[in-house]
Amino acid sequence: MNPSSRAQVKQRRRQLRQQRRIRAVKSLWRFGCMSGILTGVVWLANQADWQISQPEQIRIQGNRYLSDAAIRSRLAIPYPQSIFQLAPAKLTANIIKHGAIISARVDRELLPPRLLVQIEDRPPVAQVSRVDSKSPPAFLDERGNQIPVASYQAPVQQTAPQLRVLAPKQGMCPNWLQLYPALHSSPVLIESIDCSDPQNSILQTEVGKVRLGSLGDRQRLLAQIHQLDLLRDWRKYTKLPHLVEVEYLDLEYPAAPKLQLKRSGTIPPQSS
Repeated sequence: MNPSSRAQVKQRRRQLRQQRRIRAVKSLWRFGCMSGILTGVVWLANQADWQISQPEQIRIQGNRYLSDAAIRSRLAIPYPQSIFQLAPAKLTANIIKHGAIISARVDRELLPPRLLVQIEDRPPVAQVSRVDSKSPPAFLDERGNQIPVASYQAPVQQTAPQLRVLAPKQGMCPNWLQLYPALHSSPVLIESIDCSDPQNSILQTEVGKVRLGSLGDRQRLLAQIHQLDLLRDWRKYTKLPHLVEVEYLDLEYPAAPKLQLKRSGTIPPQSS
């Protein structure tokens, strides 16, 4: 190897060593910076100024029916909590899983540190009570979610839904998702439904008591509601003497309605 080639090799080796030293220095510098940033973030996260320490730091928007306090309680945040440790997706899931919420979104705000919760909630459509139950009064929404009355805003509590539901000891009226729309669409005002015995459901209506029997499918429910509308003036079409009292209109079989007498026997409504 000639002298010039040896010199070139030495020069190349020096350049490679120098490049390795530069890369090592850069790696150490990056590691130091990242460590410093991480340490700073951890330190910052643990400072009181960056913590959610009271419910007032959670701002609620969009709720028309549920109270702010009820929504805050659903977040299940242990105070105090660093705002950086709160996961918006998890908080959103905590809100929605309790029902009566159509949609929700949780965002973090840093200056000042707080949470912004935006929701769309469902209105209550019925008052519910249970047989032999000491549970607090509750409302039902159209999806069958049972929410304590205390969870609603004061004006909502004061203007309670007209429909009353007497439910079984456990569970809800069968086929509520089909039952409520049928009741809601009824031309005859329905004041209450007793489904404590799902095989013998009873309506209290503006024209008197009506028996539905077992709560069937949607088509049968619609037929019963339709027949109820047709027979809303059944007292005008009966030949019963005035002294005979009727206990209820039986629509278990909507194609063959009957009048149940208080003393005994049943008769079909008869046109005059």
